[in-house]
Amino acid sequence: MKVGLAVALVTAVVALTARCAVSAQERPDLTGSWTLNADLTARARAQESASEPSVGRRLPIGGSGGPVGRGGGRGPTDVSGGRRNPEEAAKAREGVRLASLVPEKLTIGRDGATLVVTDASGVVTRLTPGKTEKSELGALTVETKSRWDGATLIVDRKFEGGVKATDRYSLTSEPRRLAIVTKVENTAAVGERARTLHRVYDGGK
Repeated sequence: MKVGLAVALVTAVVALTARCAVSAQERPDLTGSWTLNADLTARARAQESASEPSVGRRLPIGGSGGPVGRGGGRGPTDVSGGRRNPEEAAKAREGVRLASLVPEKLTIGRDGATLVVTDASGVVTRLTPGKTEKSELGALTVETKSRWDGATLIVDRKFEGGVKATDRYSLTSEPRRLAIVTKVENTAAVGERARTLHRVYDGGK
């Protein structure tokens, strides 16, 4: 009986290891140098805008290291019209700005199981799937947690002040491109609705 149990256990471990190996092989290699494709980014943003209700302030994608688009907005109030604490509102505004940045260049390297993402201004973000990390970004603390969902790397960011962003990294081949779709949420403190931002990068190793 003990021998049979041991054999069953070994078989289960081998099967699990094989499944993990297959899963790891399915994960794309995101490393390389990436340059923003402004035309494809604008096209993706236009398609996304056309499919969503035209409500609230929009932040089209493009530009160099910052959210580019129209100004305006209702100011630091929540959706019910109640005035927020000025400090909280300031942090929320900064969180929206940081979550919406569009770097013109990205470099993604690897340090063991960790992906090291560096933008054109030298800001470094370390992404270790399954691990939550805290870092300082601008004037705010941001909590970052990443995970793989099949061939897509999902990065959840929570900014001091309550703003949240979910980044989905996916890769295409022939030509090799990196697509990043970011959903910014919890923006009520600055009087805005959630928005989705698209970025498309050309690149290679």
